[in-house]
Amino acid sequence: MKQIMKKIKYLFAFLAICFAIAFWDAAFESRVPKRADNTCAIYYLLNIDGMKGLGHTALLLQDENGNGQMFSYNGMQYSLLECLVGKSGVGKMKVFTLTSAEVDAFLHTGNLQVEDTTECDNFDRMLYRYISKEELEQILKAAEKYIVTGTEYETLYADHFNATGEDKIIAEERLNDFLNQEDLLKYQIYTHNCDTVARELIALIDQEVKDFNINKEKLTPTDNYLGLCNIVGETWGYQKIGEDTLPERFFWK
Repeated sequence: MKQIMKKIKYLFAFLAICFAIAFWDAAFESRVPKRADNTCAIYYLLNIDGMKGLGHTALLLQDENGNGQMFSYNGMQYSLLECLVGKSGVGKMKVFTLTSAEVDAFLHTGNLQVEDTTECDNFDRMLYRYISKEELEQILKAAEKYIVTGTEYETLYADHFNATGEDKIIAEERLNDFLNQEDLLKYQIYTHNCDTVARELIALIDQEVKDFNINKEKLTPTDNYLGLCNIVGETWGYQKIGEDTLPERFFWK
C-alpha cells in the first residue's frame, strides 16, 4: 500500500510540474502592446537555441514606413572556445536591412531571407513596443559606435595580416594601439554579449528595461527574455514566432 501511495504521490508531482510548465509557457505566449501615437517599433528577439545552445539575442528596429534594420552583436576577435574561457575582445555588430515585406515575413517565421545569417535564423520569441522616430534615431546612433568599432578592427587586422617586412611592424603597432584604447567597446561572453548590448540599446529609451539591467539582469538570453516579460508594463507586447523544435522546447524550460 505504501508503494502504491508513493507512486501516486510521484504521479501528482509530475502532473503538477507539467501543468506549471504549460502555464508558464502560455503566460508569455502573446500580448499586444499599447500603441499610443508612435509610428516606429523596436523588437527584442530571442533565438532560444542559438549560439550552440547558449541562446542568441538580436534587435530589430522598424521605421515609420515599415522597413527594418536588424542588429546582431557577436565576438569576432576570438573563437567561441576562447570566449568561453573568459577572453574579451572586439565584437562585430552585423546589420541586416529589410524591406517592409521582409519585416512582415520575418515576424511570422523568425527567419531572415538574406545571406550570412547563421545566428539570425530561427528566432522563436519577440518582446516589442512602439517608439517614436526620435527614439529610433537615438538607438541607431548608439548602435553606430559598435558598427564603427568592428569595421575599424577588421580593417586594421586585414592590414596587419597582409603586410610584410617593416610595413607589418607598423601595422601591428596600429592594431595594438587600437586594442589598447581605454574606452574600446569590447565583447565579453559573460558580461557584454549579444543580449547585454541589445538591452543596453533598448534602455536608452525605456526606463523599465534600464531598471531591469541594473537590478534583475539574468545570466542567459532566455532568462532575460522571461524576466523582462514578467516585469514590463502594457507598453510592451510579446509573441511567439514560428514553431518550436524539440531542442528549443528543452532550452526554453
